[in-house]
Amino acid sequence: MHPIEMEAHVLAEDPRFCEYLDAHHSLDSRWPHSTGTAARWLREQCDVDTLGRISTDPEAAAAFDQIVKRFRLWERNEELEV
Repeated sequence: MHPIEMEAHVLAEDPRFCEYLDAHHSLDSRWPHSTGTAARWLREQCDVDTLGRISTDPEAAAAFDQIVKRFRLWERNEELEV
């Protein structure tokens, strides 16, 4: 597995990332995000069909990098407006 793909899977499974999504990208249903919805959200935002494609598509990789940066900043501050 490519390191970027691994990072995407780890991020989608991170409960803090689900909290971030709940705070800034809540589901229409208002249910909390899960690892499944987090992975789906990442795929949609990066415009790929699998998380593995992030490592082979330069535009998807750039989008993923921005997502990670915003999440890490929020995680440090817990108050970043997106």
